[in-house]
Amino acid sequence: MLREDEHREFKKTTGELNEAMVSVSAMLNKHKRGKVYFGLRNDGVPNPFTITDSTLRDVSRKVYESIKPQLIPVVEIEEIEGVEVITLTFSGEDVPYSAFGKYYIRIADEDRELSPSELRKIMIGREYEENWENKPAGQTIDDADEDTIKAFYSSATSCGRLPEVEYDKRKILDQLGVLNGNHLTNAGVCLFSSRRPITLKTAVFATNHKETFLDLDRTEGNIFELIDAAVAYIVKNIRWRVEMSEDGIHRKETPEVPIDAIREAVINSFAHARYDLPVKHEIDIFSNRISICNPGSFANEFEPIDFYTRDIRSYLRNEAIAKTLYLCKDVETFGSGIKKIYTLCNKAGVDVSYINEETAFTLEFSRKDRNISSESDEINGGINGEINGEINGEINGETSKAELSLLSLLKQSPSMTNAELAATSGKSERTVSRLLAELKNKKLIRRVGSNKTGYWKTL
Repeated sequence: MLREDEHREFKKTTGELNEAMVSVSAMLNKHKRGKVYFGLRNDGVPNPFTITDSTLRDVSRKVYESIKPQLIPVVEIEEIEGVEVITLTFSGEDVPYSAFGKYYIRIADEDRELSPSELRKIMIGREYEENWENKPAGQTIDDADEDTIKAFYSSATSCGRLPEVEYDKRKILDQLGVLNGNHLTNAGVCLFSSRRPITLKTAVFATNHKETFLDLDRTEGNIFELIDAAVAYIVKNIRWRVEMSEDGIHRKETPEVPIDAIREAVINSFAHARYDLPVKHEIDIFSNRISICNPGSFANEFEPIDFYTRDIRSYLRNEAIAKTLYLCKDVETFGSGIKKIYTLCNKAGVDVSYINEETAFTLEFSRKDRNISSESDEINGGINGEINGEINGEINGETSKAELSLLSLLKQSPSMTNAELAATSGKSERTVSRLLAELKNKKLIRRVGSNKTGYWKTL
């Protein structure tokens, strides 16, 4: 028996034509297609009613008068369980569609009116889709990075998602739909350009706020280059738990956040970003969380958690970019990224949260804040082997905020004297001397050269 869902709506008779038009608008705005049955109850049981010669014309006329932009549906008579019903089948690409001047969205088997912000989001997305990804850019095929294309081709053919033929740069770009004549499209520039089209900002902060930073960097490149750079940066700066095997010889290293979840989040960030916005991609590692931020709001009307708890069709903001990442298996399957992230993190005991703004989307992974934790684990990793008082796999005691602040100053100006450190930090020289001694004891700094002409080397 048929059931109502996001693609089907049942009406007892054509006396419910107005309500049916609302469903038409809602399904078009959600899936760009749908079907309405006149002559079925909500439970799918046939409801016989009189169908005359003019009934089909009435349905077509109502669609013409009610739905904007113009829609050309197929209105037919079908037989279900021996009963004649009218079916209204429709599809359209000119989203958003209105019914009687209002806009709706399909949620399961119900129609809900779109809020102004939701409608604006659809309109902006539509404009972006039409005007950006496939539009020729100011760069030509000569600007495409040969190494990046070859690496993509190797990955795509080895995983079986691209047939292995003789390597040809132009044919590959043309097949991916990122070449328009001799010019790269905007999507092609982001994916393959050698002229470093995208910026990635990375930072490690001493606390859970953007105050004192322990590391700050900026990288430019194409999507493939920056995905690798972002993942490498996070992996380098997170903690690793070391567990010895029973034989006391072998050891197992476990990251505080699953690496596969990190890579999935980074790939999603680059695949679904808005590239016509000035906001840059950003990786921020705080004492209590890891934040991955991309320009553009979440590219669906659902919340990210819905993709973990339900089977939902994913909307592709950048179809050419997502398709290319899929072909080289950076994207396993469309729409599965969020579910994979939540599944891996739930198993590892890591909380996942997100901030969805109009111009940016941020996904965050929780981590134990060692600024407030009294526990001590064996760690191997961090900023050049050091994060919040850890180095070369050992925790050298809890590091205070004052010590972290002084460490940050020394990273920026290794030659600062005690007097200069005191003046800059607002502490007494006696306090600075004590803090320096603590940092030395924890093997976070060491003195190179004499007290007069030497400098502090951060480890």
